[in-house]
Order: sequence, then C-alpha cells, then structure tokens
Amino acid sequence: MNVVRISDGLGNQMFQYAFARKISILTGKKVYLDTRFVNNEDFIKSGNNIFHRNKLGYREYGLSHFKIVLPLADEKIVSHWKYLKQDNCVDKAFYGLSLMNKWIWKYKKEDLNFDGALPKFKWDFPAYYQGYFFDLNYYDDIWPLLKREFSLKQKIKLSSDLHAVLNDENTVSLHVRRGDFLRLNRDISSSGYYDKAIKYVESQIDRPVYFIFSDDINWVNKNMDIPGKKIFVSSMGFQDYEELIIMKHCKHNIIANSTFSYWGAYLNDNEDKIVVCPRNWRSRIIPKSWSKC
Repeated sequence: MNVVRISDGLGNQMFQYAFARKISILTGKKVYLDTRFVNNEDFIKSGNNIFHRNKLGYREYGLSHFKIVLPLADEKIVSHWKYLKQDNCVDKAFYGLSLMNKWIWKYKKEDLNFDGALPKFKWDFPAYYQGYFFDLNYYDDIWPLLKREFSLKQKIKLSSDLHAVLNDENTVSLHVRRGDFLRLNRDISSSGYYDKAIKYVESQIDRPVYFIFSDDINWVNKNMDIPGKKIFVSSMGFQDYEELIIMKHCKHNIIANSTFSYWGAYLNDNEDKIVVCPRNWRSRIIPKSWSKC
C-alpha cells in the first residue's frame, strides 16, 4: 500500500493530495492519506509523531471540504510505519526498509523537486511519502481531474452584492500573508512587491476592484496603499477553503509567496487572467503565463 502524509496548511495539503492522486493513477491502486498531522493537536505534540513535531501547531484538514476521492488511512494502515520514530531515523531506515519490502520516500524541503521527474523505482512497492512535491510537471496530465476534485462539496453563501461584484467587475484577488510567517521568521512578500504588482495590474485593466485576503487585515489597512475600490474579504467570516475559492472566481490574482493563494490563482478559469507572483519564489510551480514582480 502507498500512503502520503497530509500536513501543514491548505495549499500544501493540496499539493500533497495532487501527488497522491498521481501515484494512484501510476499504480492503479489505492493511495491512502495520513491525516494524523492535521486536526490532531495531541498527536502533533506526542512522541507518536513519525517524523517531526509541526512547528506551526494545530492545522485543520481542509481537503475534507473538497470533492476528493482518495481514502484516509486508518490506524491499521498507519501502524505499518510506527517504527519510524524520529527525523534522524528516516535516512537510516530507508535502506533497511527494502528488506521488509517497504519504502519510505522522504521528499526534503530544500530539494523542492525531483529534478523534473518522479522517483524512478517500482511504484507498486509499499511506500510512505512525506513532502510538498512542488513541480507542475507531475500534475499537468491530470489537471482536469484535479480541477474537479478541488471543487467544494457545498456552495459558498455569498451576499448578492458580493456575487454581483465578482460577476460584473474587474476583480483582482490580493493576498498578504503575515501571521505564521512572522512567527517562523520566514520571508514575507514586501510592500515593494505589492506596489509593483498593483502598478502592473492597473496598467493592464480598467477600474480594478481589489478583493483583499490576509491573516492580518488591520496591518494591510494601515500600511498598504491600495488604490480604488477594495473589499476586505478576510473580514467577512469566511473559512480558508471558502476564501481560496473566492480567489479562484476573481478575474485576476496577485498572490503572496504562499501556496494558499497560488492555488486560488491556478484554479482560476478566466482564460484572460492576469496573475502576478513574487519573482524569486518556487519557479517549478509557476506557469510561464504568470507575471513576476
């Protein structure tokens, strides 16, 4: 059996699911999702954590709101991997597992890719996959399938006014991510990036309406000079998966260095969409048609 670990925020979970879906097609067999690292704060804090403690703490399992088809791994399935206790055991265990006809593929964060090709080994081996799998080459041939499965089970309840703006005006989603990135000392897209992105969008379309998404709306309101009409969507009480789909329905997108807004832009069906992204961020997942600032 093959198992893919689901962890971190919704955008990363979507990449992990896409990878699992690709493996299910390659093998023609079920691939299970290990969701113990989300919706399970006690497990994250415990010694039963297979690889490492999630520094972000509790994260929700957001994929359950989409029309996904892969099954979740139950305790019997994940028990096959219980002897992988800590990070420093993984590499040591890798070769030993082959003797048991079990494999662990640890996709290292710093690698970010498999050099454009999926790992070359027998896909019918029982394997546990941990990683983020950031490479469009893996998913191009299953994109129509992913698009269907990343649609919501239930429609979002939008006000008539918001629905009208989405349908009738030049809407541009603008995502600013700060909260967890600040706590983890990660790079945050600068105000200079957003200034350039907005200037570019303004040069391409008439009368844009900015739909603003952020985990720090107060900071955005006080510190960013966003021209024209703007709607602070993240102040309206939507869930994160709902916000992602609202991003998708905007005509254009300005994303942060975040897989969350990435998926909102990537799922956008507008054939004439303008997508602006940070210049030095995950080149292997950025379509050639997107503009870098």
